[in-house]
Amino acid sequence: MDPTGGVFNYLFTQGVLGIVVVILLFVCNKLYNKADRLQAEKDVLTKEVIDLTDARRIDDKATTTQVLNALSESSQTYRLVAEKIESAKRLSGGQ
Repeated sequence: MDPTGGVFNYLFTQGVLGIVVVILLFVCNKLYNKADRLQAEKDVLTKEVIDLTDARRIDDKATTTQVLNALSESSQTYRLVAEKIESAKRLSGGQ
């Protein structure tokens, strides 16, 4: 057995393992940074959802108030029309 061949094979194997370790560290670093970036994007989207939900809630309250006011005015109008119809019936001879 040639001792120099064994040393060369050992050093070559260690070099390949070193390169593999460096590549794995690079990949792990990229994945970790990607996870951080995705979490930051998720946080931004969550904040936007909360803001839109709050805006929708405020808009819903305003719409509800407007609809209730319109219904109240409508009911008053119908009541006045009904009173006018009743008074016209009474004046015309009432049935």
